[in-house]
Amino acid sequence: MFNSVSRRISLGVLLLVVGTMFALTANAEVKWEKSLKDGMKKAEETGKLVMLDFYTDW
Repeated sequence: MFNSVSRRISLGVLLLVVGTMFALTANAEVKWEKSLKDGMKKAEETGKLVMLDFYTDW
């Protein structure tokens, strides 16, 4: 029984460490475009995805 619990704890710690390493090494920066036209053109040229962000101040 103790062996099973220690394996689960070890696996949890391992996953936590690996996840932290990925989070710390991911340094990609989001570069926002002011115009939809310019953003779509740049996305098509680079083969990247587009995120549209809508909001209001009602």
